Amino acid sequence: MVPTADQTRTPLLDAVLNYAESEVTRFHMPGHKGGRAVNDRLLQALGPKTWAMDATGVLGLDDLHQPGGVIQEAQELAAAAFGADHTFFLVNGTSAGVQAMILSACAPGDKIIIGRNLHKSAQAGLVLSGAQPVYIQPEVDPELGIGLGLAPASVADAIRRHPDAAAVLVVSPTYHGIASDLAAIAGLTHKAGMLLLVDEAHGAHFRFHSALPRPGALEAGADMAAHGIHKVLGGLTQASMLHVKGGRVDLARVRRVLQALQSTSASYLLLASLDAARRDAALQGERLLSGPLEWARLLRRGVAGLAPLRTFGRELVGRPGCAGLDELKVNVDVTGLGLTGQEAEVLLRRRYGIQAEMSDLAGVLFMLGPGSGRKDVEVLLGALEDLVQTTPGTDLRPGARAVLPPPPPPPLPPSEITPREAFFRPSEAVPLDEAEDRIAAELVTCYPPGIPLIGPGERVTAQVLEQMRLVAEGRLRVSGPADGSLATLRVLKEGARHGRASGP
Repeated sequence: MVPTADQTRTPLLDAVLNYAESEVTRFHMPGHKGGRAVNDRLLQALGPKTWAMDATGVLGLDDLHQPGGVIQEAQELAAAAFGADHTFFLVNGTSAGVQAMILSACAPGDKIIIGRNLHKSAQAGLVLSGAQPVYIQPEVDPELGIGLGLAPASVADAIRRHPDAAAVLVVSPTYHGIASDLAAIAGLTHKAGMLLLVDEAHGAHFRFHSALPRPGALEAGADMAAHGIHKVLGGLTQASMLHVKGGRVDLARVRRVLQALQSTSASYLLLASLDAARRDAALQGERLLSGPLEWARLLRRGVAGLAPLRTFGRELVGRPGCAGLDELKVNVDVTGLGLTGQEAEVLLRRRYGIQAEMSDLAGVLFMLGPGSGRKDVEVLLGALEDLVQTTPGTDLRPGARAVLPPPPPPPLPPSEITPREAFFRPSEAVPLDEAEDRIAAELVTCYPPGIPLIGPGERVTAQVLEQMRLVAEGRLRVSGPADGSLATLRVLKEGARHGRASGP
């Protein structure tokens, strides 16, 4: 690492800007040659400097796959800022970081203990690695219907039952900003001789403000953590980082894995934004995040006065699966209006010009960051107040339309083969009623609570099938299946043990 860790420096950003401003005749990619051959509207929209900065790994700009110059310097500064021993810049999103963690920790056939609220990138990592998942159900708040984090007791039980697992992978914080007790989980994991991997995509900013959940993954003892720098900090979309701490991880293997996963044509716009975002977070994090935290609290107080809308805050902290809460995530339950979250999101966009981060059956998630201001919150509160006044509310008369509560996650279905095996075996779409006792070929996740009902390689039980029927009848939002209506489900062809994977 850089001995002085001078966080005022931006070696990579400086190098990219210097090249953009230099008098160089370009005989290299990309083909627009610094913006000379670009659609006029796009050139005007993004500006000439953007195109001039869109360079490739020429002399002076280093090589992401074998850094030894400005990229290496920028990564060392990032490692110092985020509390890592080694940091790797990612241009393929945090998804590449999650996949790299799994591939770095697991060989084909290795067990990995993993929260059932996994991101789809982790599912891809299981396919790529050939690892066998041992799932842990996260806690679920019965009133809110949303998934919380992993309880240390659940992790301890999984470790006791599978002492031969290679690693434990935890998503913390969740999409709703709920953090697990990573320090306790790290103690359990390391005592068992396993690696702790943390998908901390939504928690890159935690280290830079005292009011945010602490300790973060690296501070708590994680061996590897993946950060989405674009989610709250100032990186461009898709700009992320992978951090390594301690001596348990094979760094040479991490580098090989990243060379296999990442583009060989790394975007220097993304890389430069990582360098700049790191500098701002390290030098001004407390100031940049204090305002948004104040506005998020203002939003919560405002929603509390707009019955029947509901939200939640720090009162969740201390419950099983919730060791901390990112207050920049504000979830507003709209079911008291007789609306689903998806319907409310559409109304807010079309009627009031407000775009939320996400919606599910019950609520709408609003995400604040350094670019948020008090005026934004006032506009949102005004829109919510108008929505309350102009929406009839829940009609409880017999036969009237009502918002169905999300179904609780069913017991974990038995795992018959690895996700990798299921991915490559021939599959077919069958009517949902004919899927019982078949082996699933795809992931089906219901939101909320964001916990898969079934995953590739798992047997479709009667309980899972009943939950899928409830999801289909309620037209709840699902992610993963080829048929979003759940009229059909892709399952493995009976008797097929190998061969080309079938098409959609």
